[in-house]
Amino acid sequence: MTLQDDFVTELRHAADRVEPVAALDGAAMGRRAVRRVRARRAALTGVGALAAVGAVAGVWQGTSPDGVVSPASQDVPAGWTPVAVGGVRLAVPPGLEPSVDGVWEQGPADEGGDFVQVEQSAGMPLVPPGSGLTPTDVRVPGAESARYVTEDHGDDPSSDQDFVGRLQVTLESGDVVQVSLVWVDGAEADEVFADLVGSVSVDEDPGSLPAPEGAAAALQPLEGYAAGVPEGWESAEFVGLGYAVPPGWASDREVADAYPAGATVRSASADGTAGLTIRQATGAAGWPGSIAPSPLDPASTFSLDGADVVQVGSRAEDGTDRTTAYLRHEGGRGYVVTVEAPATPDGRELARRLLGTLGFAAGAQVPGPDDLPQLPTTAVPDGWHTVERGDVRLDLPRGWAPVETPDGAGWGSEGGAETLTVGTRAPAAVEEEPSYGFRYDVPGADGGAVIQQGDDVTTDGTPRFLATVELRTGDDTVVLSYSGPRGADSRERFGSIVRSLRVAGS
Repeated sequence: MTLQDDFVTELRHAADRVEPVAALDGAAMGRRAVRRVRARRAALTGVGALAAVGAVAGVWQGTSPDGVVSPASQDVPAGWTPVAVGGVRLAVPPGLEPSVDGVWEQGPADEGGDFVQVEQSAGMPLVPPGSGLTPTDVRVPGAESARYVTEDHGDDPSSDQDFVGRLQVTLESGDVVQVSLVWVDGAEADEVFADLVGSVSVDEDPGSLPAPEGAAAALQPLEGYAAGVPEGWESAEFVGLGYAVPPGWASDREVADAYPAGATVRSASADGTAGLTIRQATGAAGWPGSIAPSPLDPASTFSLDGADVVQVGSRAEDGTDRTTAYLRHEGGRGYVVTVEAPATPDGRELARRLLGTLGFAAGAQVPGPDDLPQLPTTAVPDGWHTVERGDVRLDLPRGWAPVETPDGAGWGSEGGAETLTVGTRAPAAVEEEPSYGFRYDVPGADGGAVIQQGDDVTTDGTPRFLATVELRTGDDTVVLSYSGPRGADSRERFGSIVRSLRVAGS
């Protein structure tokens, strides 16, 4: 499966017959469902970014110290397969098979998650704002420039992969090619990624090496699917997608409030053996091509009124069946629906019935930025002082001073409990309108600012409140990233900072 989209990237009588799975934590299942989709499809692209990035900025641990990867040498390690695709040459680790174009992955029989993907970056940032990652330059012969970054998920029990590495290669034409590695075994991942980067060079003769061959597999009808809401189930709606859950299931506020708040909802059974997670998708405009199945990773479909994309895949791991459905309303929103249930006949029946409750409502159309709700803000307190970065002016509390953070330059409170950084990014090749978050009319900006906010947890378990503001000024998009202690004080202070924003000349 591919990663263009995107993260991330997860009946009473049926539920009563489901046997509990030992040591299965419902909240962890919810986080795992969200982050697995993000890791497999969105996080590598940096788009899920947003969106996706900040959502796990605190849990991902940057591991890109200088010198981890030596300059690319184009050596092909023993047992690796040389290939050429997307304007670069590289070698693929043993055990990975060609899937769709530009993707090599383990087959379902391996029960692993290792894969390599080569794709055009299409304006996706190597280091999204708020991620805390630091890129490292590396020499790739024939390239204008190249940088890499790595992420260590080893301390995150909700992640299926220990390691993610991304290399972006800028060609002389100006095109940027991204080479991504996801590896389950963190103990060997650094060496594998170093060998992968060391094999990369610009492809002067595209025909000199074989390109991957992977035919997309046809979608088959989803076995056991039946549309309708079983009697006694509780119906709900999430931004245009209706669904229902068995009696006794409860929503998970931790997931709903996680950065970016409003992007995801989750309900789970009381005993934690099953759960339903629905996430608003980023990158849905690229479906179905960007989520095309393959012979190694087949998918199914079912009929859904108003949909132009319905694709379902399943995978069994550690006694749990994880079923993921990609749904897109024609001309509207995209959703990623993940059902986790015990890997038993009753668990699979429960998953099919949960999918059978899905249906589009009026809110399934994609809103424009002007349709997002206004961010509640508070007046700027007396005594704050004005700072500036480029054409952007804002007010900050007295005592805040300039700081350098992994996210860039900015300002921080005394003691460093709160920080605000300001950076810019070039427009993406395809700017996708946000479907969740808030807006705020900043004087002098080109259109309303788009705001994402929510809760997160650092690698040492400290709860945090994160927020980002994106506003357009001319050809650039200015990105402000705020981080502070979780709680009402940080939310109020961030709101005051947003209210103080203005662009020079306004």
